[in-house]
Amino acid sequence: MQIEKCVHKTKCDFAGCNNLADYSLSTKGILRRELCFCEDCLKGIYEAVAKMQTPKGTKSPFKLNERLRRNNERKD
Repeated sequence: MQIEKCVHKTKCDFAGCNNLADYSLSTKGILRRELCFCEDCLKGIYEAVAKMQTPKGTKSPFKLNERLRRNNERKD
């Protein structure tokens, strides 16, 4: 999938939105055509996805080493 700036003037594909589309979502053959969104609708999509799926931080190996050292000190 790829999001690009719209080259042609076209209407936003969201129902009830009458703005001109600024961005298009290309699925490279999965859908028959590109989906076009205005900037407001694209921000709405972004916020909705962010509520469902938030990135989680990775566990730092440095913190793991500190935990292992503490456990070894307690055993001694």
